[in-house]
Amino acid sequence: MIPRCAIRVAILIAVAGGYADLALAASSVSQTDLAPANGGNAITFPLAGADMEQRLHDLSPRQRALVMQETTKLISARSLSCAPTDAERVGHGKTTMDGKRVEVTAYEVACSNGMGYLLASLGTEKPIAISCFAAAATRADSIAKGEKSDVYCQLAANKDLKEMAGSLMTAAGTSCTVNNIRWFGLADATHTEYTEVECRDGSGYLLRAQQNEPAALVSAVSCQEAAKQGLKCHLTDGGPVAVPITLQTFRDALKENAVNCEPTQMRLIGRETESKRYVVEMQCADIGGLVAFIPLEGNTKKLETLDCNAAIKRNILCTLKPK
Repeated sequence: MIPRCAIRVAILIAVAGGYADLALAASSVSQTDLAPANGGNAITFPLAGADMEQRLHDLSPRQRALVMQETTKLISARSLSCAPTDAERVGHGKTTMDGKRVEVTAYEVACSNGMGYLLASLGTEKPIAISCFAAAATRADSIAKGEKSDVYCQLAANKDLKEMAGSLMTAAGTSCTVNNIRWFGLADATHTEYTEVECRDGSGYLLRAQQNEPAALVSAVSCQEAAKQGLKCHLTDGGPVAVPITLQTFRDALKENAVNCEPTQMRLIGRETESKRYVVEMQCADIGGLVAFIPLEGNTKKLETLDCNAAIKRNILCTLKPK
């Protein structure tokens, strides 16, 4: 969670050495890393519709305090970025995990940051959290298959997903009157969720919400910028989708050019200002340190390699050490 969307890191290099600053997709998130958009098979809730309870919206102060207390425990166990403003218990039942029957209690929570979630305790296992965006996509997928689904957000603060998306867009510093939304996917490794947003003025964005503390952030990336990073919007046209450059891209280029090196470590140094080749330091399994000048993106220059001693003459200093 992929097309690709890159978590980009700026790498600063010396201009005196003839290379420019470069933003590299150092830890990219591809569509294969994401739970599929509007295809809820990968985002599942441990309770079936039959286990969902009749909601008691008019809770007594004692009941509400107990629900908030239990919800807060689950939020803390998930390290979820959510200060609860409202919550309800929505289901109870059992599910099977690793061949064992586990008791499940489900809640819906509204958060002060504008997000909303369905939470579920799983006995001694780590609880799960599914955003209201993902829950709605999963429900739509179930209904399209002719299946009944009661697993969706219904709290007053959560039920209007367009309003929720608009609030998050504002928090991300982007003004948008939301016309339509489409859940895009979840990158489980980084707990980052992507929701596509179409604004009334015709512009489109990917709303990126990192769910977990302490680095929970919400940001909006235009569909044009997302396309440059390899992510294709569907509600609006962001233009042609580029293939992002990763360390694997460099590995593939080495193989295609029959370079005798199986890299155990790699480091991007930068990019030539004139020839526009990427400059990459490597530790090779058999021959040690090597610097490669790798042409990509239709660049007709030749791929060139130098050992680290020769690279010093071009003001390139190897820093990787054999392991």
